[in-house]
Amino acid sequence: MVADVLNSRGAIGTLQDANVHAPFYRDGETTRMSWLHTVPQHAPLRGISHRICWMLIAFVIARSGTACTGVSPMSTTVASRDTSTGSFRPTPSATSVPHSLTSLIDATVVRVVDGDTIIVDIDGSQERLRLIGMNTPELNKPDGPAECYATEATKRTQELVDAANGRVQLERDVSESDQYGRMLRYVWLVNPDGMQMLNEALVEGGFARAVTYRPDVKYQSILNREQNDAKNHNLGLWNVCH
Repeated sequence: MVADVLNSRGAIGTLQDANVHAPFYRDGETTRMSWLHTVPQHAPLRGISHRICWMLIAFVIARSGTACTGVSPMSTTVASRDTSTGSFRPTPSATSVPHSLTSLIDATVVRVVDGDTIIVDIDGSQERLRLIGMNTPELNKPDGPAECYATEATKRTQELVDAANGRVQLERDVSESDQYGRMLRYVWLVNPDGMQMLNEALVEGGFARAVTYRPDVKYQSILNREQNDAKNHNLGLWNVCH
């Protein structure tokens, strides 16, 4: 078919001695085994004609391959609101994937302290970890009551951790720890249906505010975008806390 198109444009010349309906044809004592060589040797397919021929073939192949684009090699999930029940559920997302899989460290969540602080076990050593790029309302304030939506944020973090059976992978940005000695990390939940960034899920659901803590800004544009969406839809603390 491609040969017929090219011939109609004058790139190949005559095919009168070729059998274009069969995968082979005989030219003297030489058998050609490719449909791309259905032109007999005496056809005027030389010089510039060769280049035009292959340029047109490359164009056809490139056009035929465009339908296969847009497929993501990695799938992740984030939490979004189910409008029928008002609850949150995992849904596919193409926004957050780890920047480098080789930089992730396996860990297990031992305890949820509050919405943005957890205790993790790394190879038998327990570390207090602060999620970065966001901030949840304070649950354990030493000088007063819990802040608005702190209980809900803590509960949501616990739900997300439980859904992953406590399995997480930790990703460092620039800083190792904060002034309180807490490890600073992005926390990736290892769910049965894919990886999910805990930091992002809390912001997306309206349980946390996106906050820039320089120099740790690797995913800040994503977190800021999720916050804008949560605010626009009056989710979580954006609907309750004033």
